[in-house]
Amino acid sequence: MPKYSCACGYVMNLSQGWSGYELTLIPESAIESLGDRLDSEDKLSSDQLYEALDEKAITVYRCPKCRRLHLEEEPNKFTTYIIE
Repeated sequence: MPKYSCACGYVMNLSQGWSGYELTLIPESAIESLGDRLDSEDKLSSDQLYEALDEKAITVYRCPKCRRLHLEEEPNKFTTYIIE
């Protein structure tokens, strides 16, 4: 997905690698589990760390214009939240 258009009209260009618009939402339990694995004898490689994070992660796009949050909870299916 090279671009994402917010309801406010702002177009986020996502085609140039990591952007300031893209965030990752990760459950605390997943972070704690990874921390435990880092402390154990079962050391993680950086690839294993990223794979473990990706399993539980939700991609979030934050519009810099209106600050809406667009959560991609399923591939190409978004839930949008707006500031009150």
